[in-house]
Amino acid sequence: PYQRLPQVLVSANWPSGIVDLAFDGELVNFDRDTGVTGWRLNAAPTVSIPMSRPGWFVTPAVTFDYTRYQLSDTQPGDATEPTRSVPISSLDTGLVLERTMANADRIQTIEPRLLYVDIPYRDQDGLPVFDTITPDLNLVQLYRKNRFLGGDRVGDTQQLSVGVTSRILDVASGRELMTATVGQTRYFDDRQVALPGMAASTFETSDYIAELSFLLLRNVNFDFGHQWGTGENGTTQSEARLQYRPANDKILNLAYRFRRDSLEQGDVSWSWPVSQQWNFVGRYNFSFRDQEVLEQFFGLEYESCCWGLRLVSRRHISTRDGTRDSSFGLQLVLKGMTSVGTAADKLLERGILGYSADLR
Repeated sequence: PYQRLPQVLVSANWPSGIVDLAFDGELVNFDRDTGVTGWRLNAAPTVSIPMSRPGWFVTPAVTFDYTRYQLSDTQPGDATEPTRSVPISSLDTGLVLERTMANADRIQTIEPRLLYVDIPYRDQDGLPVFDTITPDLNLVQLYRKNRFLGGDRVGDTQQLSVGVTSRILDVASGRELMTATVGQTRYFDDRQVALPGMAASTFETSDYIAELSFLLLRNVNFDFGHQWGTGENGTTQSEARLQYRPANDKILNLAYRFRRDSLEQGDVSWSWPVSQQWNFVGRYNFSFRDQEVLEQFFGLEYESCCWGLRLVSRRHISTRDGTRDSSFGLQLVLKGMTSVGTAADKLLERGILGYSADLR
């Protein structure tokens, strides 16, 4: 992996009520001891015309994506200052329909959405890959214009993403009691841009994706996500998660994850007070496919009026060959000032869904 030394991000919006202007930019230097390194400049101005009324919206938009590199340690004959310019056209439209249910304190919505994207092909084989991946398909990715995540590739495409969401809302509180979404992307042409070592996609459609979330009880949430292909492809990946949260500082998560030919995991994590000043935290992540523990950590947090302390013991698989690491982290937090020691708060935020590192 590369270090970013430094990274500068810029984002701006100028809404006018008729034509909206926006700009996203990045200047970053990627550095490491081996391979190609260097600077990458990305600038992406956008012009859009958002039109909306109660119950519907239409937003045509055009983005010009420009990227320039200044590279070091390239192979002989490779360009040291390659560039890429790509126009991105899109049309985003949807409806928001609602009705009062038989139980008058509930509202149900139906929200269909269409996103059309047109990105022409640009040869990008000569560009390095510093931080770009192909992310998993989910509802966020379904409505993204670039199928890659990162600035090194802009995927050519002519596609239409179609999705429908339905919600049930509590009229008095506005809380979402249930949300269900299903969607798919249809492609009108083969894609040619790919990451090194990967074949370009020729599928006419993406997998179907569906997500379901509902409030079982007042403090119990259940979330389920599923991705499946057409024909004999079957399930690609699936995830289920149950969260019990009776208070902001009391969290218990149970999760199951499956990805075909790759993983099958169970996960338990928690953050639970054991007294007014002490909090017990932990995570246990087990692979059913490999029949072994992938990661486990347990810790205690102490909090007083003006300072706090975190102690975390962790054991996890750290390399592809199965090597395990054990560590013990100690973090002293001076409220309103700084923290000293291991970044235990980052580990807890990553490993425990809903956990907040802000001491009470």
